[in-house]
Amino acid sequence: MAKKVTIYDIAAAAKVSPSTVSRALRQPDRVSTDTSAKIFQIADTLGYSREGAAYADEARLTKTLAIVIADLGNPMYAQVLEGFQRTATQNGYTTLIINSEESGALEQKMVRRIVAGVDGVALASSRLDAGSIKTIEKITPLVLLNRFLKGHTCILPDTVRGMEKLCAYLNDLGHSRVLYLAGPERSWANAIRWRALQKTAAHYKIAVNRTPYAQPSIISGATGVDNWEAHRASAVLAYNDLMAAGFSKEAQRRKIKIPDDVSLIGIDNSSICALTSPELSSLSSASEEIGQQGAESLMWQATHRSQRERRTITVPIEFIPRASTGRAHQSNNA
Repeated sequence: MAKKVTIYDIAAAAKVSPSTVSRALRQPDRVSTDTSAKIFQIADTLGYSREGAAYADEARLTKTLAIVIADLGNPMYAQVLEGFQRTATQNGYTTLIINSEESGALEQKMVRRIVAGVDGVALASSRLDAGSIKTIEKITPLVLLNRFLKGHTCILPDTVRGMEKLCAYLNDLGHSRVLYLAGPERSWANAIRWRALQKTAAHYKIAVNRTPYAQPSIISGATGVDNWEAHRASAVLAYNDLMAAGFSKEAQRRKIKIPDDVSLIGIDNSSICALTSPELSSLSSASEEIGQQGAESLMWQATHRSQRERRTITVPIEFIPRASTGRAHQSNNA
């Protein structure tokens, strides 16, 4: 009869203490990700019995993936969820959906409750700090959607390339001043959009300003009209389509003509674009594909627990011009 493999055998092969092996197998959040992955791989190689261990092989999967959405009322997140859930369902997985309501505290609280009972967690536009995200990744496979954090798998839209397409379009229409309606201060997407706009606009000698940070809502978009009247830019780029719709509604109330007086652009290319009048030009955010790839990444990680996947996937995005953009009004370019 073959000798039963013990944690002492694993410890010797991994060159760590038996207590470290014990913690990795039963409480992986108390051990570094690299060390636990190494221990899991050696345990597999040696044929260690998994009974009672915290990590799982394919036979012990719950077949449930969790996705945390910042705001279920935002059409962009509906697209992320659609791609994620469809892919999970096609592969026999159930999707657990958490709405964090743009709150990092609520996000952390809810994820703590479910993290040990799912095969992976996708955080969409997460508001969590780096330490909290690292803790989750020690317990279960993790993927970040619309946010970059070194050391984790991240699936991102190619915002820089998208801004290049947008600025080239505005330049061709004679625009030289753009106002950016900023989103939440703690949003990675907001920060990267603003930086990409600044860099690309400078190439075309387009001056840019931004409004104070705000939650992405119809109301904050409407408030942006006050900022526009102070700057009188020839074009407005909103953090998302929802804010752009709020700007459009308030502009019409004040008899400001779009695009005659100001061109208006949103981000996400959501269903909102067809509901505004005039129809909204928008930069897509590849939300559905990002959701799909997020689910695929988690399923791969769930069945390869000893090989933690860490890579950044960049998804192309497009600019879709519609009736809300036109040639620059020269009085707003001065």
